[in-house]
Amino acid sequence: MKSLKKGIPIALLFFIPFVLSHCRSAGDQQKEVAAEADKKTYQVIHLHYIGGITPAEVTVTPGTTMIWMNNSRAPLELQFEGKQVTLACKSPVHFVIDENGSFLSERIPHGSVASLCFVEKGEFTYVARKVFAGTGVPDREKIKEFKGTVIVK
Repeated sequence: MKSLKKGIPIALLFFIPFVLSHCRSAGDQQKEVAAEADKKTYQVIHLHYIGGITPAEVTVTPGTTMIWMNNSRAPLELQFEGKQVTLACKSPVHFVIDENGSFLSERIPHGSVASLCFVEKGEFTYVARKVFAGTGVPDREKIKEFKGTVIVK
């Protein structure tokens, strides 16, 4: 019985500092998680009928998800020009990979969104094309284009 009584204080000498050190690190971890949650990991771009793309140029960090909101009155498509997006995070919305291995959007209906998470650094210029069907005007007047740029640093 005497050896048990001696073992308890010795165990407490090791156990209490261990618990206290983990309590502090848990608090630090909570602060890190809160700080990480404050970082903006997405950027919304609005596509308008008259005004085009707002904002037209965006600078983001790798891992940022770009969300294009179609606020125009017509369906539209997004196509990258020049440097192509060939690597992205999982689950892009309304984007497919074309025969060249680049991301290209499908037709995005009015009121819908398309999203793509950028992981590659670089400057990506894209065109938002509004396709008007059944307007009775020549083909060259059925398509309206707006240009935008995503800069990943």
